[in-house]
Amino acid sequence: MLTVDVCSHVEPELKHEAAAILKAAGLDVSTVIRLFLRSVVQKGGLPIELPRPNPTTLAAIKDAKAGKTTRTALEDF
Repeated sequence: MLTVDVCSHVEPELKHEAAAILKAAGLDVSTVIRLFLRSVVQKGGLPIELPRPNPTTLAAIKDAKAGKTTRTALEDF
């Protein structure tokens, strides 16, 4: 089977933790990505439900992308 490379940029710790969990299940990252992509094609969309961000979250994402940050109540803990 002819294959192509897929490149994704993730935080090193995320890759390390995910790879360890997958290894314990007898899988590797490449296999899981292939399974995910096959599921996308089979379903004709994402094979998982993702919550839609509310207006407050959308505004925070927009601000973060623009380099604007604000303190949250959680920072006081």
